[in-house]
Amino acid sequence: MPLCGSSVKPLQRKIVILGDGACGKTSLLNVFTRGYFPQVYEPTVFENYVHDIFIDGKAVQLSLWDTAGQEEFDRLRSLSYNDTHTIMLCFSVDSRDSLENVQTKWVREIADHCEGVKLVLVALKCDLRNNEDVNNDSSSPLQPLSKQLNGRKRLISYEEGLDVAKRVGALRYLECSAKKNRGVNEAFTEAARCALTARPKGAANEEEKSSKCTVM
Repeated sequence: MPLCGSSVKPLQRKIVILGDGACGKTSLLNVFTRGYFPQVYEPTVFENYVHDIFIDGKAVQLSLWDTAGQEEFDRLRSLSYNDTHTIMLCFSVDSRDSLENVQTKWVREIADHCEGVKLVLVALKCDLRNNEDVNNDSSSPLQPLSKQLNGRKRLISYEEGLDVAKRVGALRYLECSAKKNRGVNEAFTEAARCALTARPKGAANEEEKSSKCTVM
């Protein structure tokens, strides 16, 4: 039974995960909420996850919205922005298009539907850099970079991601690998911290709610 002036209910925060299709958003969510990495890619239309965590001693219930990055879902995706506290905007380090779209597509869409929301930029699939390092070490330094990478495009560096984060006004720039489960919890923890400082327009004041007496 809640006591007067207090509440046992966790703070509720909504985080929308945004970014190009196949950049790794659903894998990131699966590892964080369910503890496993999916081996087969299945495009997401929309899915909602609920996950409870503690942030700086506060109980927080996260409502995590997985969205479809494909263009054909643009109109449907706009329905997910209501009452959002934070957006985790994702790109894959092996897709320069996904990083370019952060600036040319996603930030504009956020401004249209969710202006002023807290923004966190997240680089995904960072374990691929380890493979790149191995390939570079085993190649002759005299070879062109394109040959050193076996014809693949150069992966996006930390510095490049950080530069884009500054340009788009992200509060945090985070890097992780869902496949190796590295940096996943940290990414959501930082996003949740940002969400705790946010109050979307029209959202209820939770402190005022919790201060009311409840008679049982």
